[in-house]
Amino acid sequence: MNDEPGMADADPASAQPNPEPPKPAGPPLPSLDNCAAAIAAGGKTGLEAIADLPASLKTACPELAAILGSSPVKTSLETYARRDAEAVRQQTELMREATLAHLSLLAAGVTSAVILAVTALRGADSAGQVSTITLALGLLTLAFGALAAYFSFIARDQGRIARWQASRGDAEMARLAVFTTMAARAAEASPKVALFGLAVVLRDLLNDQRDYLGRAALRHRKSSETTSRWGGLASALAFIGGSGAIIVSQGGAGWTVWIVLAGVVGAAIGAYSANRDALLRDRANADRYEKTRVALDGIAARTDEIAGRIAAGAPKALTAFTDTIADLLATEHKQWQEGAAQAEASLAKLDEQLEQLGKDKASGSA
Repeated sequence: MNDEPGMADADPASAQPNPEPPKPAGPPLPSLDNCAAAIAAGGKTGLEAIADLPASLKTACPELAAILGSSPVKTSLETYARRDAEAVRQQTELMREATLAHLSLLAAGVTSAVILAVTALRGADSAGQVSTITLALGLLTLAFGALAAYFSFIARDQGRIARWQASRGDAEMARLAVFTTMAARAAEASPKVALFGLAVVLRDLLNDQRDYLGRAALRHRKSSETTSRWGGLASALAFIGGSGAIIVSQGGAGWTVWIVLAGVVGAAIGAYSANRDALLRDRANADRYEKTRVALDGIAARTDEIAGRIAAGAPKALTAFTDTIADLLATEHKQWQEGAAQAEASLAKLDEQLEQLGKDKASGSA
């Protein structure tokens, strides 16, 4: 028994040191919606918005503002702007020259057909009138054929297709470099910076390209419908020409030769329709754009999951997300380059048709 005063009343727990109070947690991470609102001030989207983001993010996320203002990102933006402008110029010139060449060839085919019809009606007019008309139409045919050769030569000599492909390839690589560089650096910084980076990738890469692919697919579908109308007109004229040939063979009137002429004109229009389809590749491009859009839609559906992983302390999820988008777009662009190379075959076919037109004129003169 312990007789010392106060010893019996002592609390054993009071001899242990008090536990340290919990350390205050850091500021809560912003939500993805808040990050998206912070970068939406300018109203622009795509690469056009990247240049303005460093100023608008100085308060909300200065770390990402510094990344977007760094020299690698700036250089990629400058490269994209320069090469994109060159690609657009080469594409515009190629389409203009090739279209003018094909239209000139179409006109040459039509005037050649009219010459045949006028010659068939030689007995209906005076010899002098027929000779004058034939000469005038022959000169027109030569002029149209020369124009087709002129525009075709410029397109090939300037290497429009190769320069278009190279410029577009450089531009798209620079576009992807902007986002992959930003994502890698943002993921190394912190989860907060990664969330802001995810908002930028979503708006200016993923959604921007989804919108572009949707518009491009619709534009190609409409252009394909125009080509189909040309082909339908050619088919209808060919049918009329075939029926007219039967009438003429049964001893029809002299004017029925103009019905036969419809078949020859239809053949010229059919050649133009085929050339247009080979040059623009509307249906193939529309199909590819729509498939890529569907694939990007599937990636967009994983956005919440990626944001959750970043918020849970795995900012590298941003890098994986961005690389997946970049790989898909790079694959689509490679397929575009393979398809654009087929436009070279369209120009080669045009040269063959011009050569055939020259042979036809030579045999007609003989």
